[in-house]
This record gives sequence, structure tokens and C-alpha cells, in this order.
Amino acid sequence: AQEQREVERILGELSRVVGEVAEELLLSTEILGQLDFILAKGRYSTALGAGPPVLVSEPRLELKRARHPLLGSKAVPVDIRLGKDFDILIITGPNTGGKTVTLKTTGLCVLMVQSGLEVPVAEESEIGVFEAVFADIGDEQSVTENLSTFSAHLSNIIEILAKAGERSLVLLDELGAGTDPKEGAALACAILEELERRGAKTVATTHSSELKEFAAGRPRVENASVDFDPETLAPTYRLVIGQPGRSNAFEIARSLGLSAQLVERAKGFLRPEDRHLRQLSDELERARRRAETEAVQAARLKDEAAFLKAEYEGKLGELLAKKEKLLAGAREEAAAMVRRARQEAEAVIRELRGRVQEADRREREMAVQAARERLRQLSERFAQSSPSVLEGAVPGTVEPGARVFVPRFSQEGTVADVSKEGMVTVQIGSFRVGLPVAAVQPVAGWRSAGGVRFDGGSVAASSTVDLRGQRVEEALLALERHLDAAFLAGLGRVDVIHGYGTGALRAAVQEYLSGCPRVKSFRAGGPGEGGAGVTVVELE
Repeated sequence: AQEQREVERILGELSRVVGEVAEELLLSTEILGQLDFILAKGRYSTALGAGPPVLVSEPRLELKRARHPLLGSKAVPVDIRLGKDFDILIITGPNTGGKTVTLKTTGLCVLMVQSGLEVPVAEESEIGVFEAVFADIGDEQSVTENLSTFSAHLSNIIEILAKAGERSLVLLDELGAGTDPKEGAALACAILEELERRGAKTVATTHSSELKEFAAGRPRVENASVDFDPETLAPTYRLVIGQPGRSNAFEIARSLGLSAQLVERAKGFLRPEDRHLRQLSDELERARRRAETEAVQAARLKDEAAFLKAEYEGKLGELLAKKEKLLAGAREEAAAMVRRARQEAEAVIRELRGRVQEADRREREMAVQAARERLRQLSERFAQSSPSVLEGAVPGTVEPGARVFVPRFSQEGTVADVSKEGMVTVQIGSFRVGLPVAAVQPVAGWRSAGGVRFDGGSVAASSTVDLRGQRVEEALLALERHLDAAFLAGLGRVDVIHGYGTGALRAAVQEYLSGCPRVKSFRAGGPGEGGAGVTVVELE
């Protein structure tokens, strides 16, 4: 008795301790159950190879490569859509062809999503939320309840019609079966018409030809079939939406061993119009298969073309990049040559400046000619070694006095002379260059101005140069030549007459003088010197 009291005391104490945290324990138990459910869903999803579909608010679905979750690796993926282009899908085809599996796959995927489970479908599959899912699938005949196959189906359908609405999914297997084919088909058409009126999303399977015709005449009803390979006489379990199927009873009977004689005899009992319709159906099926094969080939060729296009575009990009790199290198090399030429020209001028202070006039003229010859040889040497990267002119397209661009020096110049041998002499600044005609480019929009010509001789030294009436480019070229001549002649001052006008020529002249190394200073003309229409230049 004492032992029993001790046991009861201990149990009471434990009960008291548990009672103090009863709410926490109950909450923990509930949370553990939820966690266990979440983990179970994750493991199940992994085992199925399932994923989350795209959820939409409308009561519709578009399943891509959907698989029956209970068939495992044996399941053949099917594409199913409903509720967007049509509300009712009528599936026809042979027995054991996959009609009922398609029906069950549709219902299971919808119910799995609404239960929080991932579904075995491809990415971008869409599934809406349905308020109710009704199904009449299988043979529910009962001897005890005195129900035949037809009665059992009809009892279920009557209950469905009482509840189905716009946001309902209705699945009907072998609609209209179990009774007289004509009467069963008529009842099936009436049932589908009522479901169409209510907007219920419906998938129904049948063997009835009348239901195929019913679907063909209604915009919100679509035919579909389970594919059947006439070569192997076996179903492929693929769903083909938009094309009604056939029961293929004759082909299946032959594949199961029924004699060919009996099969041909059975065909003879068909009505002529049915035989003709069967022939048309066979031709349509062959055409469909050819189209599918050609579509696959076309898709493959399209992918190959896209790959080749991308490959050649990449190669073209590489070539263009290499071309631009070569052009940039050539331009840099030409610019470096021009810089070296200018540096050597300045050295020649400095040397001449020392000579002209000691030599007489004749020696100075000889020095000038020698300097010009050295500059000409220097220019020709650079012209021969510089790479040509641009397309040049052709003989007959340039003339003396024309402005041209010399790509090898990245400079513009004026044509002084053109020989019959295809050579052209170009005046660039204070020196001349002998080049092939193809090595120069005419400057677009330039025309030779009257009164400006180059005879190739030396410019007479003068203390005055008149630039009035000339364009800025021509005036600056003439000014440069006269300053060179005056500098070599030892003149200390040159008066540049540019006139008043708009002031553009005066500004260009003074800008040039500010950067000329031979100019010591310059100023506007004073009273008696021409005023602002003249710039007085003091040379080094």
C-alpha cells in the first residue's frame, strides 16, 4: 500500500510539472507536426522530381510534361491545357491508350497544388485555383445497391450538375457509356452543353463519334485524342489536342490475335459513309505525323542556323576588332612619322637660320634649295615606309590646286603638280611631298579658288602679304609660305593684310601666329600701318 501511494505521489508530481507547461507542450506538438508535414512534402517532391508551378488567379491550367504522380518512371509526360482557349476538352481514342490516366493526372495535379504540394510538371506550367473538383471515374456498378454501370455514372453526374460552377473542375470518364450508344451519346451531349453553359472546366473521355461532332461545332469545346502508332499497333500515350481520335478497334483486335479474315469481315459491316470517314481519318493521321516529323526537322535546322549565326557573328566581331586595332596602330605610326618629320624640319630651319646670318644672298638661296630637297627626300622616305590603310584617289580625279587628305601623315594639303606617270606633288605646310595618286584622298566639298596656284618654285621674300578675299585655309597656307620665305631671307618684320570684314580671318591669322615658332611677337597695325585690318609680325 505504501509503495502504491509513493507511485501515485510521483505520478501526481509529474502531472503537476507537465500541467504547468501544458500550453507550451501542446504548441510544440502542433509545430512539430507542421514541420514534419513540411519535411514530408519536401522529401516527396524530391522523390517525384516535382517542382512548383506558376499559380494564376483564373480557374484554368496549362500543364507541360505532366506525369501521373503514382506511376513513377513508367509515366509518359503529357501536355494539357484547359480554361483559356476552351472550357471543355473531349478526349477520344483506343482503350488502354491513356485517356483515363490523362484524366487522373489532371485532377491529381490540381489537388496536389491546392494541398501545398509540388507537382511533377515542367517549368512554366500554370495552375489556377478551383473551388471544387468533381470526378466520375471508373466502374461503380453494385449488385447490392441494384446499380448498373450506366446508373452509377448517371447518379454521380446528377450530383455534379447540382453543384458545378464556373470555378469548378469536372472530370468525366467514359461519358455516355453503359447504355444504347445513340441514346448515351445524346445524353452526353446534353450534359456537356449544360456544363458549358455554367462555365465549368471539364475534361471528358468517350468513344462516341457524336461527341466529336459536338466539339467541332462549339468554340469553347475542343477535341483531343490519345496517340496511336498504326505501324506498331500500340498506343504512344501522348495527348494530341485539336484532333479527334479513333477507337482503333480493328487494329487492336488484329494485334491481339483475331484473324485478319474476321477483321476484314467486320469492316464490311460498316456503313459506306463510315468507311469513307475512316479513310479520311487515316489520311489525316498520316499527314499529321509527316507534319510533326517535318516540324522537328525544321526546329533542329533552326537551332543549327542560330548556332552558326552566333558563331559567325562572333568571328565577325573578332575580325572587326582586329581591323580597328590595325587601323589604330597604322594611324599612330603615321602620326609618329609626321612628328619626326616636323622635328627634323625644325632642325633644318634652325640650321638654316645660323647659316643665313653668315652667308651672302646666293649662299642663302642655295641653302634654301638644299633644305627643300632634304625635306622632299624626308617626306618621300616617310611616304614609302608608312602603311596605307585607306582607299586613295584614282588618276584623273585630282588636279593642281585641289585640297587632298594624305592618310600616311593624317594631314591635309594642296596639290601643287600632277604628273602623267600617276605621281602627285602635295604641299603640306612648308614642305612638299611626292606621292602616288592613290596615296591621297580628295577632300569632299572643296573647290579650287581662282587666283591660287602653285608653280613649285620658291616664294619671293616680301615684307607684306595680302590675304584679303581668300578662304581661311588658303590664307593660312599662303601666310605660312610667306613667313618661311621671310624668315629664310632674314626679314625681321612682315605686315599681314587681312582686312576688316567679319573678323574671322583676322582671328584665324592671329591664332596661327600665336603658335608659330618663327614669330617673336605680333600686334595690330597702328595709325598709318592699316589699323585693325593689318597685323604686324615681328620674326625671330
